[in-house]
Amino acid sequence: MLQENIPCLKCLIIILNIPVIAIGAVAIGLGIWVLVEEPDVLELSSLRELTVMDQSYLLTSVYLVITAGAAILVFGIVGMVATNAQSACCLGFYAGMLSLILCVEVAGCTLGVVFKSSSDQHLDEAIYRNIKTEYDGSPESQNYFSKHINAVHATLSCCGYMNVSDFQQSLTWNRTLGDGSSAQVPLSCCLPQSNSSIQSTGGKMDCRKTPDVTNSYTDPCMPKVRELFRKYEIIVIACTATLAFCQLLMLVLVLILMCSIVQDETQYDFKQNMYT
Repeated sequence: MLQENIPCLKCLIIILNIPVIAIGAVAIGLGIWVLVEEPDVLELSSLRELTVMDQSYLLTSVYLVITAGAAILVFGIVGMVATNAQSACCLGFYAGMLSLILCVEVAGCTLGVVFKSSSDQHLDEAIYRNIKTEYDGSPESQNYFSKHINAVHATLSCCGYMNVSDFQQSLTWNRTLGDGSSAQVPLSCCLPQSNSSIQSTGGKMDCRKTPDVTNSYTDPCMPKVRELFRKYEIIVIACTATLAFCQLLMLVLVLILMCSIVQDETQYDFKQNMYT
């Protein structure tokens, strides 16, 4: 490789590192925004449908996003510095980091595919357990899980997780209505037009007592929540694949640049020895 090709390689590597740094900065910014403005973020985005498991799941995901974003940001900066320094040692270190990160990404994707079924089962168990131990049935509830399961009912037009009978297992929901009867589903499962007519019907058509397709949501939420997760999984996989492709291309370019620098240094030393 001739000396005149080295600037071109350096330029390509730096250009490829710019979107990597941008992705890292955006990930850190979004993560911090969700932590600081969590209630507003959940109300302004479909993230609230993903929080029906537990608040800790969201916080863990946010911390992972911030950590990954910081690692990507530092990694991109190191790549630009190593490239600009034009040091074979620094480039070798950078190439080793690239290889390690690519291996981690491949391993992570593989583990995600292998343990996908068990993670789905864990999700189902977590939501069903929270319905039994946390859900209070109040439309104005301040309980984290209750508030967001109500939001899921309204936004996804569904009721219950497995089916509408899930709420009969709740230990924290007082299902006794004003007339002494027992509610089968919470008010959040009722269709909007049914909510306003509950008092005027004298309880005969109260959707909480007699839920059917005419006055309440009857579809289970599990298929719709899983479909929502699949959509986000596709986005994550696409972003990861794009990032991995850029990293693989950078690895090839870094190795070529490193070999070029070593070759030029060897040729320079050889010429110096010839003249001395």
